[in-house]
Amino acid sequence: MLDKPPHAVFLEVDGRRLDPGNVFLPVLEGSALAVGCVAEGGEPPPRLSWRLALAGQPDSQAQPHTQPAAPLPAAAHVLRSEARLARLLRAHHNASVACLVQHPALPQPALQVSLLLDVQYSPSFAISRTPGFGFPLLEGMAVSLKCDVDSNPPSSPVWVKDDGAPPVAQSNDGFLNFSSISREHMGWYKCTSRDASSIGYYLNVIYDGEAGVDEDAAGGVGVAGGGGGSAVGAGPQLSLERVLYQEAGVYRCEPDRRAQGLLDRRRAALSVRLNVTGAPVVHPSNATVSARSGQSVTLRFEFCANPAAQRALWLVSSVAAAALLRPGNATGRLTAHNLTLSARALQAGSSPLCREAALTLAAASPSDAGEYSLVVRSPRGLAEGSVLLAVTRASGLATAQTQTTITTRHIA
Repeated sequence: MLDKPPHAVFLEVDGRRLDPGNVFLPVLEGSALAVGCVAEGGEPPPRLSWRLALAGQPDSQAQPHTQPAAPLPAAAHVLRSEARLARLLRAHHNASVACLVQHPALPQPALQVSLLLDVQYSPSFAISRTPGFGFPLLEGMAVSLKCDVDSNPPSSPVWVKDDGAPPVAQSNDGFLNFSSISREHMGWYKCTSRDASSIGYYLNVIYDGEAGVDEDAAGGVGVAGGGGGSAVGAGPQLSLERVLYQEAGVYRCEPDRRAQGLLDRRRAALSVRLNVTGAPVVHPSNATVSARSGQSVTLRFEFCANPAAQRALWLVSSVAAAALLRPGNATGRLTAHNLTLSARALQAGSSPLCREAALTLAAASPSDAGEYSLVVRSPRGLAEGSVLLAVTRASGLATAQTQTTITTRHIA
């Protein structure tokens, strides 16, 4: 008896036969999908198997784990196999789901019927800044905010400031360009698109008169609170430009070792305590942090304020999640550690104007990549620092974002 190939092979979803001329299948992010492959006729019965090919990934890197359908008895005239994806992700957009049909009477390689997944998902946002996050913005500088929106169907970004229109016109490509930033531009900015919104970003501007320096005469010895002195300059006059919080402490004039007169000894007995006050400042340890998939990563910020900061808040904006965390809290794989005295303050022995905040992400994945910010509030104002987390794909994973398994079952 001659081999006879199947006379019809087609795909179906929810019992509906798909039109071979329309290969796009609209689906929603997070939903499940079951695709059936039906082969009618064939002697002996054909062999059916499945392949998932993600957009932009070579087949060799996107092969899913499959369980081929068991063949029906030779007398059967219809063979049906089903592939299931338990949860559709953005990584599946434009992915090809193909049923491969192998039969001795068919030309090689195997006959293929396939569809393309049109995964529809709500907007997610990526906000960038020039100069980069963590760099202090001084009044008069040129500053740009940029919003990129990832959504399907595509949508355009719309900037909002304090729930109203922004102070400068937005460009068509999502830029807010401040040719000369001023204190009037300070406030909460967020990017919106359709019914979604990014986490708020506080734009802080440093201007003349914002920070003050108090000095008072005090006896005593040592520099920076007596934690061991270090030379800061030569000559009878001390000059500090653009004073930082870390420079607060006690300064003492040391005479030349060769000069031991009465006036020199009196000078050595005098010291000046420098007290720095002003709005809070936030400094990330790095502007960009890289981690490998599966590893834990800790982000660290130092912030200083006088009067002391009243509140600190972590803002997380990534594909995987958006969250607000206070120090000492945890959610999912994120842990916001309690605040500690900063390492630099401990080394200098100064008063605790500066503290350290740390956020740990356990088992990082590429979907955790994004912006992580710390917002600090004091009676003098708000300050924000941000770091961009990049997560690289570990070798052996199926895709940059997820490893997908297609399970198939035979239906008699």
